[in-house]
Parts: sequence; C-alpha cells; structure tokens
Amino acid sequence: MEQKLFTDRVMQFAILCRDIKKTTEAWAKFLGVPVPPIITTDSYDQTQAEYNGQPCHARIYQSFFNFENIQYELISPMDDIPSVWLEYLEKNGEGLHHIAFGCKDMKATTAKLAADGMPTVAKGEYKGGRYAYVDSVDQLTLMLELLEND
Repeated sequence: MEQKLFTDRVMQFAILCRDIKKTTEAWAKFLGVPVPPIITTDSYDQTQAEYNGQPCHARIYQSFFNFENIQYELISPMDDIPSVWLEYLEKNGEGLHHIAFGCKDMKATTAKLAADGMPTVAKGEYKGGRYAYVDSVDQLTLMLELLEND
C-alpha cells in the first residue's frame, strides 16, 4: 500500500469554537489543568498566508493543551475575513476541524495529496516552520494539516 504522507507522526488535533475563552476555560476545568494562554496568530506580513490561492489576512485565537503524546489546539476566528477556519466553522459548526501530521517535505507531500484529489486550500508560515491545510473532507471526513518545522 502506498504511503500518502511520508510520515506517521500525528502531532495535533484541533477543535474550532466560537468563544475561545469560554471553551479554553471549560477544557482546562475538565482536564484539571491550568488555563493555558490564548494567543493570536501573526499578521500577514509574517505569515504570508494564502487561502484558496489568494493572500489571506484573517487571524485566529488559539490555545494549546500539551499532552505527553499529542497537542490539543482550540481555534476561534478573530474576524469575518474569509479563511479556512471561518468557512469550516460556518459550514460545519463547532467541533473537530483537523488532525495535524508532521511533515519533512511539504512540497512533495502536498503535491502527492493534490494528485490524489486532496488539494491544499490554505498555507502559511510560522516562527520555525510552515503549515498547509489539505481539503481531505470528501475522502477522510475532516481537514488535514501538515506541519513542517525547520
């Protein structure tokens, strides 16, 4: 069987929510851990983000719960600018958005997935690496995110 991702490292799963503060506090209480900080993504000049092939100036709130084997991310759009997060939230409501896999060769991996009918719909840079969201909903019922750290 042909490997699609060139990796077997699941790094994260992410939930979209409308109220990041309320949801972060609820999860912290449920898990019995301190409330993690809520952060905001960098602006376009740093991320060079794209959505559907166009520059994307949308930003999000994020909070992270780090477990021994995986990271749990909460995401909430900061604005009404079209983005991979806002579109999915409006279409599907709150809940699971993506599973993130570690990636060593973003270009080769995204090209392979696109050839298999799973195109990249959003991508950008972050301090220390890059990300890509792959539209795998029809095949896998959720979005994939690829994370390539330098």
